[in-house]
Amino acid sequence: MLAGPQPFSLRLDRPLGPGFRAGALLSVQVLERLEAGRWLVSIRGRRIPVSAEVPLEPGARLLARVMASGGRILLRVTQPAAGPETTLAPAPAERIAAAFLAAGLNPRPEQVQKVRRLLERLRLPSQSHARLAVMLLQKGMDLDSPGVAELLADLAYGQSGGRGRRQARPWPGKPERLAEELRGHLRRSGGGQTAALPLFNHLQIHPEQWFVVPYDYGEVSGSIRLRRRSPAAEADRLVLTTDGPWSFVLNRKDAGYRLQAICAGTPGARAQRGWRRLAQKLQNLGVETDDTIRGDEGFDGFSLPGEAGVDTEG
Repeated sequence: MLAGPQPFSLRLDRPLGPGFRAGALLSVQVLERLEAGRWLVSIRGRRIPVSAEVPLEPGARLLARVMASGGRILLRVTQPAAGPETTLAPAPAERIAAAFLAAGLNPRPEQVQKVRRLLERLRLPSQSHARLAVMLLQKGMDLDSPGVAELLADLAYGQSGGRGRRQARPWPGKPERLAEELRGHLRRSGGGQTAALPLFNHLQIHPEQWFVVPYDYGEVSGSIRLRRRSPAAEADRLVLTTDGPWSFVLNRKDAGYRLQAICAGTPGARAQRGWRRLAQKLQNLGVETDDTIRGDEGFDGFSLPGEAGVDTEG
């Protein structure tokens, strides 16, 4: 921990890339110590090695301003290092406001408070549930109605605060049976859901429409989330959430697709090897993949960090 409130700088080993203008304020999360004076941090979901003249604490969040000095980019920390439990972590209201902006809405104070009261009453984590609650408001649903808790449990199926998994079904074994088996199982899974879930998927909102389908498959459960930009458009994004630390985002890009892996926490060596093997197989099928696994800071289950109107996450 840094003793005292003195500001300090983080020196980057490589450029931040486009979208990081000088003077911008960023939330930086310290992930781990690499070696003496060097640390791995997360900025907008990207893992970046930095050098610091003071010791940092893994899990700490820092507020830093982008600075240019001698042709190099520095992050000038404007608040001292803080541990995971300090007030530098984004407040629920900030997460909720970011969820409104990611949905293309202006976060009016009274609506932010409605969502905040709902999440506090149901004891739901704001990172995974704020965007879902905002969608309920978009679709004209009353957040005080008794059925909202059940609907949110289905929408966040398999995640913390979501409905628990049903009995898992065996893996079909043969790849050619995968699509047929999955379609059948998605239909069977619908028997335990509330009647509000089909209504949620049916109600149209603008500027984009999301469809959420809970699933159980083998040892994995979660939800499939499809986005389309208009009623006549094809889906251009698929988000796959799981009951573990992993989520996957598949985007339609020009004539092909691009897949990104998102992990809560630092993935181990085995997970990274598995991702590289999967990425190679997908690339052979014409699907582009990110070289690195992104952190989940700022990921609300639908939008990636940087797509929202404000920067509230590291």
